Formats: sequence, structure tokens, C-alpha cells
Amino acid sequence: MLIYHNNAYIKGYAYRTLDDLKEAFRNKDDKVTWIKGYVRSLNDSLVAIDKLQHEKSLYAKRLFKLGIPAYIYPFIIKGYRYNSSDLPTLFRILEVITFRAKLINSRANIQERLNEILLSYDGNNAVLSEKIANKLNDTWYWSDTNMKNYLHGGMCGNNVLSYLLWSYESYLQRAGYSVEGFKITNQQIEHIAPRTPTDGSPLETGYKLNEQGEYSEDFSSEYLNCLGNLMLISGSHNASIGNKPFADKLMSYRKTPILNQQAEIASFVKDSENPVWDCEAIDKRHNKIVDFAITEWSFR
Repeated sequence: MLIYHNNAYIKGYAYRTLDDLKEAFRNKDDKVTWIKGYVRSLNDSLVAIDKLQHEKSLYAKRLFKLGIPAYIYPFIIKGYRYNSSDLPTLFRILEVITFRAKLINSRANIQERLNEILLSYDGNNAVLSEKIANKLNDTWYWSDTNMKNYLHGGMCGNNVLSYLLWSYESYLQRAGYSVEGFKITNQQIEHIAPRTPTDGSPLETGYKLNEQGEYSEDFSSEYLNCLGNLMLISGSHNASIGNKPFADKLMSYRKTPILNQQAEIASFVKDSENPVWDCEAIDKRHNKIVDFAITEWSFR
């Protein structure tokens, strides 16, 4: 907590040890007044973090679901101090940063890019959003373009895959009930077109197979692990359908659509009488999810 506070007010992310705090103390003419002010502001920061644990706003909850990185807390501390009436806006900005950082998981140091922005943040969230959007786009790693590149790539195993699909589910259900806080038992990620069985069993019908009854190299590399072929599902449901023919899977999605993303699979299939989960169907679903994600995690 002391580090987060000193990140916010002493040296930004460059703060490392108490020597940095001592340096700030030595540079003050009225040291008693500075100490009193520092203690008060530290107490305010402790109160702010305590309040954060009880926040009910949508994006505060989403930050907790994503997992709040250490470099986000100094912004939150300053937000409570300078503009506590507009915290939902701040939480949304910070959720976008966190999502992009976890999606891309670059070795590049995001703190270095955010440091000047943190030190200058005075509660003006419109300015904050603009500065962060410009900085992330200028430095490429967490830019709009690179985010799109990652979303179009292989997403199986990505840090934010479950979070992204839950957010997509919430988007699908906005006309109905909310899924915030909703859980499914033993959540798993379903490959609609299944991965090749490891026991040597042949792939079933209804998928994009070549004459040898196998996936092509292009399908395996470009489609199998893309967003369009990945879906949230309960462990029991996943176990029951396994690597069955697509027609059987589709019927199970219709009969037990716990989530709307299961029920909507039928809308991407061209021929309902002889359903095939092919490249065209995957592309349709993939583009819909990617379009959603680009809008959802933009600095709009």
C-alpha cells in the first residue's frame, strides 16, 4: 500500500525505496507541514483502497474479475482524492488498460509509458482517457491495431479468453437478464470444431475436413483456436458432447442453452437441415466477437 501511495504522489513508478521518500522530505523547506500532509494523504489512500473493496459499479467489479495489476492502484488512489464523483469513468479507463495488457502480455514495460500520465493525473478523466489512448497507440504494443491483431490470432489459452467470452455473453443478454456474477459449474472452453483426438480416433462429421477426414494445415492454424471456434460451456456439458458430430452438438446447444452464445451458434450455420461448422460459419461468429471486443475495449 505504501508503494502504491508513493507511486501516486512521490516519484511515480520510479519510486523504489524509502530513500526516495527521504529525498522528497529533504527537498521541503517546511518539513513539519510536509510530514503532516503526507500522513493525511497516506491515510486517505488507505481509506480509498478500503472503499474500492466495496465498490458496486460495473467496471470496478470487472477490474476485480480481470485481476488488478499493481500499476493500476496509484490511479485509483488519485481518482478517489481528486474526482470521487466520476469513479465509474475512471474504472472503465483502467479496465481497458488492464484488458489490453493481459491480452497482449508484452514484455515491454507499460509502467514506463504510463508514468508521466500518472504523475499529471488530477481527476480529469476525459484528459486521462485521451492521453492513455494516444500513448498506447504511439507505443504500438497495446495499440488499437495490435489489440486487433491479437484478437484475430489464436486465442486458446490467452489470459483474458474466459473474461472476453463472459463479456460477450453479457453483451448478448443485455436485452434480458444480466450475467454479472453469474457462474456455470466447472467452466470450460469448448472447441466447437473439436481438436484432433489424441487417441487416434477419427474426427466426426459436420466439420471442415479434407478427403482424408482430417483438418487441413490452414484450418488447424487459422481456425481451430480462433475466437469464432471457442465458446464457454459447463464441464458436464462439454464432457457429454465430446467430439460428437456437429449436428449432435448443435442439438445439445439448442436443448440446454445455459448461455446465449450456445443458442446463437445455429444462426451462423448456412444449412440447418445438414449443418456444417465450416470456415464460413466460424468467420461469421469470429468477426462478430472481434467487432464486439474492439468496441468494448476502445478508449471511446
